[in-house]
Amino acid sequence: MNTISQPSSRKNPLFTLSPLMKGYAAMMVVILIWSGFALTVRAVGASSLSMADVMLIRFSVPLLLLTPWVFSSLKEIKSMRGADVIFILFGGAPFLLLATFGASTAPAAYVGTILTGTPVFFAALLSFVFYRQRISLKKFLAFMIIFFGIATMMVGNAGPTPSSLLQGMAFLLIASLVWAGYTLGLKSTSLSPVAVAIVLSYTAFFMTLVMILSGLLETNLGAISFDDALPFILIQGVGVGIVSTIGFSYAVNKLGSIRTLLLGSLSPGLTALLAALILNESLSIAMMCGIVLSTVGVILSNRAQ
Repeated sequence: MNTISQPSSRKNPLFTLSPLMKGYAAMMVVILIWSGFALTVRAVGASSLSMADVMLIRFSVPLLLLTPWVFSSLKEIKSMRGADVIFILFGGAPFLLLATFGASTAPAAYVGTILTGTPVFFAALLSFVFYRQRISLKKFLAFMIIFFGIATMMVGNAGPTPSSLLQGMAFLLIASLVWAGYTLGLKSTSLSPVAVAIVLSYTAFFMTLVMILSGLLETNLGAISFDDALPFILIQGVGVGIVSTIGFSYAVNKLGSIRTLLLGSLSPGLTALLAALILNESLSIAMMCGIVLSTVGVILSNRAQ
């Protein structure tokens, strides 16, 4: 008897991944982009672009590319709580401004380590302050390992630590605190990742324009070439502005804020390696030890109860 063959019910493995695995995949892409972010903010001082130019590129590219989805996202955007708006705003102009200030005087290895190693501490601190979530002794000790790793990087410098480096690290730590607030806000909001990217890019773009028009920031857009701007358009605009914002929001939704920050601890080592290869920054043993210690501290803080 002839049998009629039935269509195969097997699906492409890519589309049968669990939400957890998709969250991990999204975060891996985000980590690569974060390393590129650390390199570009560090490279601002050596380019013809000002801080304002980088901010305009960072927020105008997603603003333009996400325009087709604005009207379809208006309903959920209108339902946002005021606290969600404030938290999401943290991840826009304030974070980029602080990170760029810090990166102007701190090597890329410091930028990557502080911006991805310390947010887990600040997230726990903010959770304690706002949600009364207890910080256990084990978790506290893990946080101390993170900061000991950063101190190891500083001690490894030849001679006394320059005041400019201390100032840069202070800005990076504040940026890390702001990013932790942004991460907690993402976890509590019901917005889709695309809606988050729209809210962030539109509000941050107009905040940047206000700072330029008021004279707080200076722009060199009329004097820069397309070749100078292209790396920032690709990494800051498309990479960080769209892919990273949507990917990170998706990962937080699927994995939780603490687990995503844990995965982000993989970024400093990659950033330091790329900085040595691309920017010719020195990569001392002390720096590598500091990166390893900070990464171990992040891992232990995630495992501690």
